[in-house]
Order: sequence, then structure tokens, then C-alpha cells
Amino acid sequence: MNNKRFLQVYVALLFLMMFLYGASMQAIGTLITRIIEHYGIRMAQAGLLSSFNSAGNFFAIFIITIFVGRIHKMILLGIILFFYAVSLCLVSIAPPFSIVLMCFSLIGLFGATVDTIVNSMLADLMPDNVNRSMSLLHGFFGLGGFCGPIFMDRIAGALNWMQVYFFVSMFFFIFILIYVSYVKLKWNLLGVCISAEKQVRVGFSDVIKFFNKRRHLLLWLAMFFYGGNQSTLVIWLKRYVETHLNAPVWGAYALSAVWLGTAISRLVISPAINASSPVKICIGNLITAVALAAGLLAGSAHGIAAAALAAGLSSGLTIPLIIAMGCEWNPERTAYGTMMPFMALFLAYFLFPPLSGLIGDFIGIPWGVAVGAASALMTAVIAVVLNRCLKSENA
Repeated sequence: MNNKRFLQVYVALLFLMMFLYGASMQAIGTLITRIIEHYGIRMAQAGLLSSFNSAGNFFAIFIITIFVGRIHKMILLGIILFFYAVSLCLVSIAPPFSIVLMCFSLIGLFGATVDTIVNSMLADLMPDNVNRSMSLLHGFFGLGGFCGPIFMDRIAGALNWMQVYFFVSMFFFIFILIYVSYVKLKWNLLGVCISAEKQVRVGFSDVIKFFNKRRHLLLWLAMFFYGGNQSTLVIWLKRYVETHLNAPVWGAYALSAVWLGTAISRLVISPAINASSPVKICIGNLITAVALAAGLLAGSAHGIAAAALAAGLSSGLTIPLIIAMGCEWNPERTAYGTMMPFMALFLAYFLFPPLSGLIGDFIGIPWGVAVGAASALMTAVIAVVLNRCLKSENA
């Protein structure tokens, strides 16, 4: 087996890792109704689970700025992945709700670090076509998102929501054994694939400097509002179908439809469309806004499931395209180019679930879900401005 083959196996492990991570991220949205019933809380309080998860995401910035450049990314990835699995396992003991919130902060902390490092490493390992490689990587995340809700909903029907978290953590522990064994076995060959130049440290001053460029700011805002769309659907779509439409059987399938469309969008649609990334983002999110509005007006489980699929197909390409632009604009600092857009996504996941949950508590859950459509529309508008900005810079 030559060096290229060793590298391909390692990249395949990264793709499998993203598949498992994508599946695990659907646990909140899939189990949210059971968690609400277990703790006797309202939607706004349940939305805090995502908010605390996102608060942990922000602290991932400290891990990245402190350790990237000091510890090799492959080693750091294995360590953080282990703590991510431990955090999932802690939730499975169903501690008091205040402690559960702290556990979700840890899940967010280590999960965001894993996500950022994996994206950065793939940009390092496959620099010739960052756009396509990111679409493929996030396509596997989407496939995990598609399988996760159905798998976890079936398990929760036979067991309970706490045991679902335990099973998910066990999958990660098994994967960690495989990952560590391969890296240890092939370290001499893999260690040279990511040069020291690709592991340059990121300082806190760099975080501030990111916003000095207009295109960076617009990229950040596009990710923020897309995160508002995605987080609203991921957290509340299943509950909307189960409680408002009174179709519990369709809940998991509606959520999976989002991720099925997202996976297809990233793996097939985005690479096939010959257009600039901002144009793809604009058109895709505009279609999503219209589709979600139509699905909510239809008032049926079939209608919202079709709208969820359309939303995934049209705007699922947004995150990998944004990350690819961030890495392309910072080729020697891919961790930086990945971390900054993800910061916007984390902030959206912090703010939008409790906001949309609060709206759902007071004026009805359809209006809470409609926040996702409004966020998609804002993403489309910002993408238009970003496209004009890039054309102006090129001119």
C-alpha cells in the first residue's frame, strides 16, 4: 500500500467520523418531545438545550486557538473525540435538568472542536478542490443526519431517550479505538501529510481582524442566518409534526427528509451546478424560504415533509460552500478559515432555538417554525450582497 492509499484510508475515517457526528447531532430534535415530558418543561426551556450546546461551541474557539499549532491535529482530534463521547454518555444518566444543560455545553464544546478540526484537515489534505471536498464531507454529515432520526426514534420506542444517548456514545467509543489504532500504526506516513505551515496558530486578535474585510463580514452573516434556518428546523420540526399536526409517525421522517435533501444537495446538486458559491447560496435559500412557507400553509404532515425535503435539496449546500470560501481565502490558515464561519453558526444555534421556542409557546408552534423560513430569506439577501462585493473586488 503506497502513501496515497494510506492517506485515502485516513480521509475515509474522517468521512465516517462526520457521518457519526451528523447522526449524533439529531438526538436533540429527535428526542425533544420525550425530554420535555421527562422534565416537565416548556418549549422555550427545551430550546435552552441547544443554546447551552452552542455556548459550548463558543468555548471551542479557546481550544482551537490554544492547542492548534502546539499539538498535531490528528492527535488533538482523537483526544477531543474521546471527550465528546464521554459527554454523550453523561447525558444518558439523565441528571437534573440544570446538570443536563451543563452536559450539553460539553457536547457543544467538544463537538464543535471535532467539526472544525475535521474540516480544516480535509482542506489541508485535499487543497486542489476545497469546494468539492467540503461538499462531500458535509454530504456524509447529511447522510448521518438522515439516518440518525429514524434510527434513534426506533430505539427510543423500544427503550427510552437516555439509553439512546448511551448507544450513540458507544458508537463513538468503538470508532475511537479504530481511529487511534490506525493513526498509531501509520503515524510515520500520515504525520508528514500535514506540514507545520498548515498548523499555524490562531490568535484572539485574528478573530477581531476577520471582520475588517467586508466579504468576511458578509460570509459570517450568511452563515449566521442559515444557522437560524437549520437550527429551527432541526430542533422543532419533529415536534411540530408530532404535536401540532398530530402525526407522530411522520415526525422522524420529516426531520430525516431535511437531511436526505441536504445530503443529496451536497453530494450531487452542488458539484453539478456551474455557478459561483454566492449565487448557489442565494437561489437555494430563496427556494427554501418559499418551500417552508408553502409547507406550513399546507397544514399537513405530507406537506411539511415535502417542504423539508425541498429545503434540504435547495439550501443544504450552504455550509460547505461557506466553509470552502473561508478556507480558500485563508489557504495557509485553514483552521482560522473554518473556525470563523462556524462561530456564526454556533451563535445562531445559541439564539434561534429558544427564540423560536418562545414564539411557539406564545403564538403557536407554526410561527416558531416559520422563523426558519424568514432566516433562509435573510441568507439569500446577504448572498446577493456578497456576490456583488466579490465582483467589485475582482473588478
